[in-house]
Amino acid sequence: MSTPCRIGLLRLADSAPVLVASSWNIFARHGLDVTPVIVPSWANIADGLVWNGLDGAIMFPPLAIMAALGQRGRAIGLQPGLPISRGGNMIVLRGQNTEHALWEDEPDKHTAFKNWQRRLGRKPRLGVVHLYSTHYLILSRFLKNISISRDTETEIVIMPPSRMIQALAEQEIDGFCAGPPWGADAQLKNLAFTVAGSASTVPGHMEKMLIMTEQWKRAHPNELPRLYAALTEAVALCNTPDEASAIITLLSNSQQNNGLDLSPDALSAIMPGKTATEDAMVFDTHKQTAQTAFGWMLEDMQTEGWLSPTIMPEIKRLGWS
Repeated sequence: MSTPCRIGLLRLADSAPVLVASSWNIFARHGLDVTPVIVPSWANIADGLVWNGLDGAIMFPPLAIMAALGQRGRAIGLQPGLPISRGGNMIVLRGQNTEHALWEDEPDKHTAFKNWQRRLGRKPRLGVVHLYSTHYLILSRFLKNISISRDTETEIVIMPPSRMIQALAEQEIDGFCAGPPWGADAQLKNLAFTVAGSASTVPGHMEKMLIMTEQWKRAHPNELPRLYAALTEAVALCNTPDEASAIITLLSNSQQNNGLDLSPDALSAIMPGKTATEDAMVFDTHKQTAQTAFGWMLEDMQTEGWLSPTIMPEIKRLGWS
């Protein structure tokens, strides 16, 4: 008989495989008792893993790496898990049709950014979902690519992805980098326009993985392969165009009805099979080499000063390099 397994999620479209596997009885068919736990922020995800409130989570590798090393209170040795999604992050800036047209008409994006900033009338405040996130690294690369100093010419604001739309509407932030469907939602609400994303900044990058605690894996070695098999089956359904409408309905349900209360229109813009947008996320459980999957992240994390040379042997031992 299986024991309960708590998997942490945020209100993001790439949480879909866990909800599909739960709501469509895929977990149960594999003999698993999985409870999706929807939490407000990535800090809640990290703390849940560190302090035994969660057995696993759908999360981005940089946060898993930093939690593994004890940057959330104590080292818990998290290792790479099952890949879930690639890409899908979008960088948007405040503005509507006029601002978007001015951005598109200026081929020099450094100049385009400075022109946008002048219209804004202040140093822009740009939101990211967590410091230790792919989003922070991607936004940093984007700004560097257009010769904008992140540290002196912008202000970075950390907030949960589900807060981004309200913060943009209330002028608390002037743009953000977040996962799906929040960038599409900002566009559909005429609050912002897209300037870059995963596809143009780090094409095909690993985005979310299922990360399980080492404590849970040791206690349930026979359940881990079944958990991976169930989510692989759910990912295949999430990639099936004929299932997109049913999955959009599931994700747009209220949390009380086992959904994520996400905008169906925004979901339609980013779900596989529903759009040709280059920044649409891709569900993908295929494993890559550590260098391919995490190399650029580790490089940027070292540049940021998060990882010292002395910690790299431990990173390698845990399987991240």
